[in-house]
Amino acid sequence: MKRITLTLLMAIGMAYPVFGQLNTLHNHFRPSDVLIKQQVEFADPGQPGENKLWDFSKVKTINDEYTLVYSLPPLLDDSIYIMGDMHFLKKDIHDNELVVGTEHNTMYYYRLTNDSLLQLGHENPTIKLEYTSPMTLMNFPLNYGQTVVSDYKSKGLYSSTVDMQSQGQMITSADAYGKMILPTRDTLSPVLRVKTIQTILDKSAYTQNPENIDITTEDQNTGILLETCRWYSKGYRYPVFETVRSTKLNDNSEIFSTAFFFPPQDHLYLDTDPDNLALLDELWKETENNNTENIKTTDPTTKTVTLENLMTCKIYPNPVESQMSLEYELKQDAKVSFELYSIEGLPIRKIKAQSKAVGTYTETIDCSSLRPNNYVLRITANNLFVNEIIIKK
Repeated sequence: MKRITLTLLMAIGMAYPVFGQLNTLHNHFRPSDVLIKQQVEFADPGQPGENKLWDFSKVKTINDEYTLVYSLPPLLDDSIYIMGDMHFLKKDIHDNELVVGTEHNTMYYYRLTNDSLLQLGHENPTIKLEYTSPMTLMNFPLNYGQTVVSDYKSKGLYSSTVDMQSQGQMITSADAYGKMILPTRDTLSPVLRVKTIQTILDKSAYTQNPENIDITTEDQNTGILLETCRWYSKGYRYPVFETVRSTKLNDNSEIFSTAFFFPPQDHLYLDTDPDNLALLDELWKETENNNTENIKTTDPTTKTVTLENLMTCKIYPNPVESQMSLEYELKQDAKVSFELYSIEGLPIRKIKAQSKAVGTYTETIDCSSLRPNNYVLRITANNLFVNEIIIKK
């Protein structure tokens, strides 16, 4: 078995350069994926650049749970995909080319074509909008330092009666990378930040320049600027954190701002995402290779650890399939706790600290619902701790 300090584990990746790119294999939306995210207080996304540290540990939760669901568009007569007022022949569409993202009662329409992720429109009970010139959200692969610029035009209806028209520009840039401290106070590294800046010009600006995207400064001042920052980590298809802020172009005053945290342990799609699971396994192997001086090999099914002269603990079975047993002996009174973490250092299971007298005790941790992978068990007694690698098969 292997021994490694949790501080090294939770700083996973700090010894390695930022992952090179976002790509279609690991980062394109997949129909049937469901994400759980928490709305949190807005936090300053900071400046662009290399080796940045984003500390979001102090943000407070506003809403415990939102869901974001990706799906295929509905089919008409099993032959035509429908996205708002747009129709696509099924025979002309590749797998996962068309995707609908649904959140906050709004459906967002996406299309992946020639490795470009386009937004085609969106609709909800109040607004139906179609981009007559589609907006490019991202070109794959996207590497740190790259920028994508896309002009767009849109038309739609408000409350099913009022015509809407707008135009503007979307700028997407992978402008920063570094390390992030999550709202759970855990550390994730490396992370890559992708920033989008969307200019939205209202109907009056559009009608003044109906055929020309090169609008005047005066026209620009009548619109809105929407700035979104998303942080990606290797092995996760979707962002782990997101900030959103909109301002008026005429005076830079804020209209609204918010943020969302996507807890890595709630990226449940990973169970059916072998490509990203392979990246996480690769990252773990790199960590093992770079910490060989901290590794010990012993009995593959039972491990006994010692906390100086205070405590000994036997862990079995390991690998574990369902229930993991912890038999420990205290040689003096102590406050004891057990915590199970993912390989990224995120909490999974916990037996809270309890004051125990000298003697022998047994605890169990239910691992039946965990996906096969490596985990870290932290054993703590009177502020002394040891970490052991647990294998879930």
